Amino acid sequence: MQRRTSHVKKLNSLSIDASSVLQIGDSQEVNAQSNILAVQREKAIFYQHEFEFADYDMFMAPLAVPGPTEPICVDTFHDCPHIHVKKVNVPFAAASSVVHIGSTDRLTLETRVKNIRHLLRDEPKRERRN
Repeated sequence: MQRRTSHVKKLNSLSIDASSVLQIGDSQEVNAQSNILAVQREKAIFYQHEFEFADYDMFMAPLAVPGPTEPICVDTFHDCPHIHVKKVNVPFAAASSVVHIGSTDRLTLETRVKNIRHLLRDEPKRERRN
């Protein structure tokens, strides 16, 4: 990896979420992983140890790493050892995402999300028959 110097004049960001990366400059390797259990209930009643990641196979199963389906040949030429950025506006970076101004060799990102909704339902009213 060719090393370069990053010059950033202005960067606006409101929020960088869990396991996300805001990187200015080069990095050899970036790894970010997020496991999210999002539980929505009409009544906010929760019990200790009610939701554990180990209870859901999707968080334990290994992910298959995709490989290139065809050979990739890349030639690059950097006539300037500097990266100049005037302005970047990133309002939000979600789970396991990367905002990166610079070069990197390896990048691994993984996010697993399980949404659970517990909604109260009224029992259906029975019709009266005469």
